[in-house]
Amino acid sequence: MHGYSDRISHALAFSAKYYNSRVPRSAGMAYLAQPANVAVILARYGADEATVVAGILHHALEETAEAADVDDLRRKIADKFGPIILGVVLDAVEPRYDARGRERPWRACKQEFLVHLAEAEPRALDICVADEIQRCGWTGTMMRRLGVEYLRTVSHASVDQTLWWYRSMVEVLAGRAEWPRRDMLDELRRMSAALIHDLRTNEEGA
Repeated sequence: MHGYSDRISHALAFSAKYYNSRVPRSAGMAYLAQPANVAVILARYGADEATVVAGILHHALEETAEAADVDDLRRKIADKFGPIILGVVLDAVEPRYDARGRERPWRACKQEFLVHLAEAEPRALDICVADEIQRCGWTGTMMRRLGVEYLRTVSHASVDQTLWWYRSMVEVLAGRAEWPRRDMLDELRRMSAALIHDLRTNEEGA
């Protein structure tokens, strides 16, 4: 993948319309930049255009709570980007909301997602890992700038839960021998370990 891509540009414009409108105002610009950051990470690791496009689009669907809005957004993605892209998007979405549009408990959501990661297609794994690499980097940066107290306003997870999540995710991904992006997994290992270390250090110093 080289140079300008009309499909990626279209996906970023779509995200600006449907993702940015769903992001809480208190989240800040780093949160709004998440789809673009994930696209950069995917491109850096040599992901194909379809994966990059799906990586940008999946954030909008992940932030959509109401079932009717989810169905509408699925149709729009299928119409504008095709059924293959929609399939990858759906495979990469974390099930954060229930059928009534209520946010699900953090642990239950993560446990279900771990089960899904054990069978998701490789392109969806690329997106999920790029997403977590971005989250680790963003979380570490915000913690250094604003202190660990800020994290409590944007995350439902404790330090121990965060440690469990990354250890469990890395373990599942390590077992996916057919997934070729082992270098992405190595980066996730390093970044999640650094984040956990910083969280522990801040917790002990509080």
